[in-house]
Amino acid sequence: MAAAGETTDWGHVSVLHWQGQPLQVRQLGCDQGPPLVLIHGFAAAAGHWRANAPAFAAAGWRVYGVDLLGFGASAQPFLAQDNRIWAQQVLHLIEQRIQEPVVIVGHSLGALVGLTAAVSRPALVKALVLAPLQDPALLKPQPQPQHRRRRSCCRRGQQLLMVLQRWLVPWRLILWLFSRPWLLGLGLRAAYHQRHRVDQSLLRLFARPCRRSGAPRSLAGMTMGMGGRPPWATAPALLLRVACPVLVLRGQEDRLAPEAMADAVTRLRPDVPCRVLEGCGHCPHDEDPKRFNGTVLAWLREALSS
Repeated sequence: MAAAGETTDWGHVSVLHWQGQPLQVRQLGCDQGPPLVLIHGFAAAAGHWRANAPAFAAAGWRVYGVDLLGFGASAQPFLAQDNRIWAQQVLHLIEQRIQEPVVIVGHSLGALVGLTAAVSRPALVKALVLAPLQDPALLKPQPQPQHRRRRSCCRRGQQLLMVLQRWLVPWRLILWLFSRPWLLGLGLRAAYHQRHRVDQSLLRLFARPCRRSGAPRSLAGMTMGMGGRPPWATAPALLLRVACPVLVLRGQEDRLAPEAMADAVTRLRPDVPCRVLEGCGHCPHDEDPKRFNGTVLAWLREALSS
């Protein structure tokens, strides 16, 4: 259950437009503090950082959280979105609203988006926390040069199938089922090891976007976009290019981003530290926020002072 005073409706809420689409942005903390951007995971929203934003603000940071397009209270257009498109939205927030380099803390899909932003515009990202980094590409063998042409043909076929899925898959029914409290509760409890943290406010945070009229078409677009990514837009390729300080955090009991993904990160970037939080599942920032916040703040002090 939520701690006293804890709320998913944190900070000052405003709207930022990206290519004509409204994005909801939350801000908390001193206007003169160094900026820190929180990026939520799949199906979540900035409110998922309910136990982290206040702690980072209390430590002197100027904290921002954005609902990525298709999630939370932001617009839900039919658009083939992937981590590159969402990263553009984060970079737009930095350029238009923050106007100075930031620290990014991302959860799951949000970690992949943050990683993409850091590679795309390295001058705008000072440090990056991936908590955890989730991308199925981390579990796939890397293609050899002689197989790239064949993989390109397969990818075109996959893209065609993704387009057909918009009409063949019952997206509205899937979202209706997912938003039912009993089924949503089962899903979240599978993600959380600390299941007492799955309370009514968390259920509402995940359920409300699913019930909006644009949700089915938006989910179809996300599926098309993520399924059609080129290899250079996946986590393995991005990890080899990121230049800023990086920390990986994962819950020891995480079944959605398994240990094999963290092992893949270590193989690709042995210089990147990976910290394991015992007793946590896929959402360590919300399951054990005190330990999560302390670990992130301590690492940032060290990484940004060196």
